[in-house]
Amino acid sequence: MTPIATLPLSLVVAALAMAAAPVARADDAAPTPASTRFALSGELRLAREFQQPATTGAWAEAQARWPGRLAAPRHRSSAQVQLRADARRALDAQTGLGLHLDAQTALQRSDGDAQIATPGRVNELYAHLDLADWQLAAGRRIVAWDVGQAFRPNDVVQREERRPLLQTTPQGRAVLQAEQVDADSATSLVAVEPQREAAERTLALRHFRRLGALDAHLHADWRQDRRAGLGAALAWVASDAVALHASTRWQPHQARHQTLAGLSWTGGPDLTLLAEAWHDGTAASRLAQRNLYLRASLKSGAWEPSLDLLWQPRDGGRSLGAGLRWSGDRWRIDAAWRRLGGPQAAAMRQGALRHSGAIAATLAF
Repeated sequence: MTPIATLPLSLVVAALAMAAAPVARADDAAPTPASTRFALSGELRLAREFQQPATTGAWAEAQARWPGRLAAPRHRSSAQVQLRADARRALDAQTGLGLHLDAQTALQRSDGDAQIATPGRVNELYAHLDLADWQLAAGRRIVAWDVGQAFRPNDVVQREERRPLLQTTPQGRAVLQAEQVDADSATSLVAVEPQREAAERTLALRHFRRLGALDAHLHADWRQDRRAGLGAALAWVASDAVALHASTRWQPHQARHQTLAGLSWTGGPDLTLLAEAWHDGTAASRLAQRNLYLRASLKSGAWEPSLDLLWQPRDGGRSLGAGLRWSGDRWRIDAAWRRLGGPQAAAMRQGALRHSGAIAATLAF
């Protein structure tokens, strides 16, 4: 994570607040010309994470051969504050200038460490110009595309980690974005700056159109090294209970594809079942290319338990997880557990982690 000092972050928020005066509430009438709106929110999260190292597999063998030379998973405690600020100045009925900030800082301590780490980062910080049905944006922004839940072939901008143990806000990418939106379609062109020196600049295009109960997406991306990708995705609400989705991306320079198909079923307002299967031709291991993901969740008042399974049929590796959430007016409690298993030679069992768990309490303000 990129360290950020508390003072500069405070100055940014203060500058936004000063620039936003006079303040208009979100539930006020439509803004008048030259009016300014400002919104500030955030959350405090206290978390405890549990990690049990693997005792078998490639990592465990290397640890036994070279004791202490490989970092082992450890339990960790943290307290995190996340702030979000939005300021928008309306120039007329269809034109406006805006600034958005999402930043976090934390205190973290791993078991056995004498020192407390203070990582912080800016998740989003971008300015945007609204011109009727066009928006131009520049800065660090989260641009997440595609229709899958556990896997997203066409998430070429954000490349967001899927299936985290606890929900977290990802760090956006440095982008220049132009987007045109109307009632049934949207077209977005994004230039992405590399996060690392070895990474390539990327130009990505997405076109979305709603056709009744069917949502259609077309994707194209081009990298600085002249490697291109083409993609498409569909999401169809077949009935009140059943929805289907699919996504694919083709990379001609590698003659490889990433393809996903999924189905969700909702039993009334409470029970949701999800099934997804995908092939990832870019996976580091051939054993990890084919995947099946199943998830069930039940909403009962303030409680929401869930179960999920990720299975890799080529070697039998599996990840079994369970979660429980309680949601109040301002407080939210999350607990999650995950176990990696399967045959001894399964790719999932070669890493450093065997069991992991977490519990977190979040207060919104």
